[in-house]
Amino acid sequence: MAHDARTFFTYPTAFGTVTIGADGGAVTAVVLGEAPLPGERRAVAVTTEAANQLMEYLAGKRTAFTVACDPAGTDFQRRVWRALANIPYGQTRTTREIAEALGAPDAYRAVGTAVRKSPLAVLVPAHRVVSAAGKAAGAVESALLNLEQQNIR
Repeated sequence: MAHDARTFFTYPTAFGTVTIGADGGAVTAVVLGEAPLPGERRAVAVTTEAANQLMEYLAGKRTAFTVACDPAGTDFQRRVWRALANIPYGQTRTTREIAEALGAPDAYRAVGTAVRKSPLAVLVPAHRVVSAAGKAAGAVESALLNLEQQNIR
C-alpha cells in the first residue's frame, strides 16, 4: 500500500522554497513556499524528480516538464490545465484565447477561475496566461515570463 501513499516535501530552490505533493507516482500539487499538504512529509522519487525539473527550469535549462502529474480538479479545470501545458515556452495567451481553443469562447471567465485554481504552480504554466492588455497576473508570474523570454534563443 505504500506506493499509493500521499506524500509531500519542501525543497530549496534559487528562488525560494517549493512544496511538492504526490500520490503514488504522480505529482498532485506544487506550491511556492512552505505548505502543509496531505500525507506524510518525506521525499519520494516523483517529488524529487519534479523538484529537479523545476530547478532546471529556473536555471534556464528546461523548457518543458515530463514528470507525471495528476492534479485534482473538475473535468473542465483539467481541460484548461492541459491547454495551459500546451502554451509554448516564452509565449502567452489570454483566457479568451484559451476558451476559444477549448471550443467554449464564452467561457473565458470560467477559464480564468480554473487558471487561478491550478494546484501545480509552474508545472501547469498559469504564468503564461495574461490579461487582454498583455499584463501578467502578478510579480511571480511576471518574473517567470521574463525568465522564459530571456532564455528563448
